Amino acid sequence: MACKQYFYFMQAIGKIIEKKLREKGMSVSEFARRIATNRNNAYDIFARKSVDTSLLLKISKVLDNDFFQYYITDETKTQIASDPSNQYTTSSEIKRLSGKIELLQKEILILEERLTDKDKIIELMKKVQK
Repeated sequence: MACKQYFYFMQAIGKIIEKKLREKGMSVSEFARRIATNRNNAYDIFARKSVDTSLLLKISKVLDNDFFQYYITDETKTQIASDPSNQYTTSSEIKRLSGKIELLQKEILILEERLTDKDKIIELMKKVQK
């Protein structure tokens, strides 16, 4: 069962979303259509203090704005990141995993070279046995 995650903001995220919408000059109807809801739900979003992450991602794409940047505090981020029930990846985790990927790619190259060498040795041994 998927767990919904919510981000809580210092100021109501709905007000921030509404402000960005107005700055873009987009109508509420157009905004609602793009996030696959109706105008009433859009106005409801403007009144919210928190928003489901999947909805916030849609809104971020529609308004071309990273609303996740308005997250409360670094302390709260740390608490959420250390909570095993939250399944999102921090930038430090991404950096660590990128380094690991790079090492694994190098290891793959070395193994491919060894495999090529092994094939050459097998061919040489076949020639010697003839």
